[in-house]
Amino acid sequence: MRAASIRPRLELPDPAVARERLKALLRERSLREGVDVVLASGKKSDVYVDGKQVTLEGEGLLLVASLILRQMEGERVTAVGGLTLGADPIASGVALLSHLAGRPLRAFLVRKDPKTHGTKRSIEGGIGREDRVVLVDDVITTGGSVLKAAEAVRAAGAEIAFVSVVVDREDPDGAAALAPLDYRPIFRLSELRTRP
Repeated sequence: MRAASIRPRLELPDPAVARERLKALLRERSLREGVDVVLASGKKSDVYVDGKQVTLEGEGLLLVASLILRQMEGERVTAVGGLTLGADPIASGVALLSHLAGRPLRAFLVRKDPKTHGTKRSIEGGIGREDRVVLVDDVITTGGSVLKAAEAVRAAGAEIAFVSVVVDREDPDGAAALAPLDYRPIFRLSELRTRP
């Protein structure tokens, strides 16, 4: 006997309210200005955004997931995911919230390197030719993580609906790299900065 699916219903937070609260959380927990850091891209910066300080916390993840689900309204999407590690909590949060909202999606994670044992998969969560996906990430500078995920998704035969990111650092290299994709950041760095 197959177990019945549990389908509780949840109303998504108002998008304007969710966006303002997320902005406050990002400024409080993720944004560091006046620092000297080297980013994953190898570039130096005086501002650092640690998106995981928000996406690995309950309220922050709820806000991010709800805003990404709102971006998907009217789109045919079957799955959400991206390159591990920035995409991991976001993809899982969106999948969970989509189920609670009554429009279930699957999550998938793209490994940085394929497994060297077992199935030798590059993607966990399985996607294929029938899938139309949204790629997610917490912070984008040059777009390298998204492009690596996009390559794996296309190799699996899936179609990319669009890319959603919590914070776009507004790097010109990132803008050029992501130009061929439908790119929908929730925030641009200039919207979060408190210093000129």
